[in-house]
Amino acid sequence: MTSSPDFSSFLSYYNSDAGRKVYIDPELILPFAEYVKPATDSGDLIASEIMQRLSSVADGKDAGQAEGKPDLYYMDFGKITGHCVRLFYKIFQDDAGGLSRGPGVYIYNLCGFAHNPNKVGAGLFHMKHAPRGWDSTPIGDRQLKNKIFRIGSAQNENGLLSLQELSLEMLAASGQATYKTDFDLYHSPLSIIIGDQKYTSPEARGKIANPQELADILVGTATANEWGGSQLYDHYTVYVYDESAKLLTDALRLVKGSNQVLKKFEFRLLEPHAPLSVVARLANNLGATAVLDKTVKTAFSSSYQMLDPASYDDSNSKVYAKFQQQIQNKANISFFEVWRSMKTDTNFLR
Repeated sequence: MTSSPDFSSFLSYYNSDAGRKVYIDPELILPFAEYVKPATDSGDLIASEIMQRLSSVADGKDAGQAEGKPDLYYMDFGKITGHCVRLFYKIFQDDAGGLSRGPGVYIYNLCGFAHNPNKVGAGLFHMKHAPRGWDSTPIGDRQLKNKIFRIGSAQNENGLLSLQELSLEMLAASGQATYKTDFDLYHSPLSIIIGDQKYTSPEARGKIANPQELADILVGTATANEWGGSQLYDHYTVYVYDESAKLLTDALRLVKGSNQVLKKFEFRLLEPHAPLSVVARLANNLGATAVLDKTVKTAFSSSYQMLDPASYDDSNSKVYAKFQQQIQNKANISFFEVWRSMKTDTNFLR
């Protein structure tokens, strides 16, 4: 974990007396709706499976464990070749001196699992236009080669898109479909990102996108000197697509901890699945800027702003107030009851 949440504020996942108690961070209501999708048939099965397995075998053989942290785990739910979700959790044996609500499993993060049958690589690439489309070349060091940088990933029913397909989608989304100039790409499937914590896994998953790696790329570019032999620019424009705003948020927090500045960077967020105000504040504190590249259109992006107390849209304040009122009643309300109550106020919690 990049920071320790207040486990005493977690809600009961379901109100149940069977097995271990399972709790969840109420701030995960949007990622839960986004990835678990409990209103769908597959999501309803995953939601039930989460309670059944975590209440009985949270520390069993199917759990991945954090290196050097015997109480931190993850577990996958659903079908690895289809709808699949990864949950990260901490197990408490007692109330830890008031730091938790008592013995139980505490879910502190979750993400969707990106199916990757074609083994599309994660990490930094140089993208160059060719007659047959966009060619990709991995970048070995952690320094940008181009003044245009794009962060994101996408998938369809067959899994992650190739980098060529992804490039075309990114360019179209930012109104640059005819763009043919080189750019750098950080391919960032969010499948199993979790801060900078390393986990031992019950099975090999391959290289994953990592906020520490992205932070190192930003700092490496910002601090590069002219004697290094690389092309340097006074200004870098970074296009950040939908889910990758979460990765950028974690990366900027890590940069903040390194006492570096990013004054050369402008982050342009397209339909961010993260509160815009949070990203903007982190960027501004590092000397960078963060702006909304286009009007937010997707339900997920709109809902992340809706539950943001500093949202760009003041009309959302009543929704945020209702959410806060719900979660403050943690002794008598479960996470699922909050979800059912809030789904009429947002466009996608249905």
